[in-house]
Amino acid sequence: MTESGLFAEQWPQPGSLRNVPTTRLPWRFDTAAALAEVNALPEALWRTHFNEGRHDGGWQALALRYAPAAAMDVVPLEAPPSAYVDAPALDQAPTLRAMLHAMALPWKSVRLMRLLPGCEIKEHVDAGLNAARGEARLHVPLQTGERVFFHVDGERVPLREGECWYIDVSRPHRVRNRGSLARIHLVADAAVDARLAEAFAQGDRGDPLPGASDPWDDFLRFRDFVGTDADCAARLSAIADPAEFIDASVRLGTAAGFHFDSSDVESAMKAGRRAWMEQWVL
Repeated sequence: MTESGLFAEQWPQPGSLRNVPTTRLPWRFDTAAALAEVNALPEALWRTHFNEGRHDGGWQALALRYAPAAAMDVVPLEAPPSAYVDAPALDQAPTLRAMLHAMALPWKSVRLMRLLPGCEIKEHVDAGLNAARGEARLHVPLQTGERVFFHVDGERVPLREGECWYIDVSRPHRVRNRGSLARIHLVADAAVDARLAEAFAQGDRGDPLPGASDPWDDFLRFRDFVGTDADCAARLSAIADPAEFIDASVRLGTAAGFHFDSSDVESAMKAGRRAWMEQWVL
């Protein structure tokens, strides 16, 4: 059965969305006018993302819809759409408002998310936030490029400007911007309704991104290399400290011609721990 068939036949049972990490939805947008509006917004409206332990300082957010009861306007609450109101910035962005209106979903938190060049969002999860539990986080890239690497569950998501994607952010995900421009996304949370279910039924996996080498792919090649190089394997297996192990992996990888980041090693280590723990869950 195709994913589309699964959605169409099983909706509205929540389990029909449980195994869908990412989906490109049918909406498409011309982003030029929207990006011009974003660039015209006052810089003072941007806030450093509150999840400070999971980024290196270059992840920023700007509220377009927010919950007045929240501690900050860029912090989503577990609350129904009626608890959210439009932020003043949305009045300065009629194209963005029209995009939200075109999708016509029960919107909750709506933010602009900016990741500066050379910066990284480290792997993390947003526990419980997925369509199977009734809330979907949608991404519309307004400015991105081939050297922006967005991974969910170790798979790169081929996000392109103007496309609309569902991302199951309850799964491990991370982003690196190795390009020369800021990556800017419209990130909107919606309660799952029949209209969104219909969009899921028309969803697909997107088109693979050509060009730039993915650092995660280089790490996987290095991991295979370690399995065939006894000296390298021995040097790494002798290291007990996780931070030292990560540093040594990057250093040895670079010397062997593999170009990846410490976050790749960290993600692989976390995935290994998850796999070990999940084998005991019945």
